[in-house]
Amino acid sequence: MDATMGEGTIRLGKRCFVGNLAWKTSWQDLKDKFRECGNVVYTNVMRDDDGEGQFGRSKGWGIVEFESPEEALHAIQTLNGAELGGRRILVREDREDRDVKQAEGASDAPRAPRPGRGAGRAATNGGRGAGRGRGGVPPEGAGESSGLQVVVQGIPWAYTWRELKDMFAEVGGVERADVVTGYDGRSRGYGTVKFTGKEFADAAVARFHESELEGRRLAVFIDRYQ
Repeated sequence: MDATMGEGTIRLGKRCFVGNLAWKTSWQDLKDKFRECGNVVYTNVMRDDDGEGQFGRSKGWGIVEFESPEEALHAIQTLNGAELGGRRILVREDREDRDVKQAEGASDAPRAPRPGRGAGRAATNGGRGAGRGRGGVPPEGAGESSGLQVVVQGIPWAYTWRELKDMFAEVGGVERADVVTGYDGRSRGYGTVKFTGKEFADAAVARFHESELEGRRLAVFIDRYQ
């Protein structure tokens, strides 16, 4: 969710991408749900300009921003697959936000507001500005999956990308492994592993999902956006 810090380490930011939303889900519904995980400072449900109704038809995805990266991580770990509006939502890091910040540099110093941020903010109070600041374009790879990468949650805190890669080498075909860290450089307990073939990714899910590792239970599933 933020700039990459060398091989195998990803900086975590404050925004979450939320997919598979019910058409009736509003920014307020998102805010109410994600308050379970921390202080929500911004929510937005993307809508079509030419959709029916006052605000246009929902695109089925939105953005939630927290006050801290830790709260965003907590939301990813606890609300991915949770039910909202009768549908099971998808929650992951906001890749577009990470790509923008990576281009700006990895400095922790305060940055200038992103273009269009004010328009998006208006949506928190029910304004029509929802989604306009981001151009209505889903984050990279939204709705697509190569089937080559898995997300691994519940990784022991001491694990680096090397240990993660070595662990999944058991099923073969590991291309690379990444462990997500926060601004303090500490592991946030989850990461990704990319394989050279779908059969290896499927084998990794079958082998490691819900297994225990150093007292923690792993959750391993195919990355829907890579």
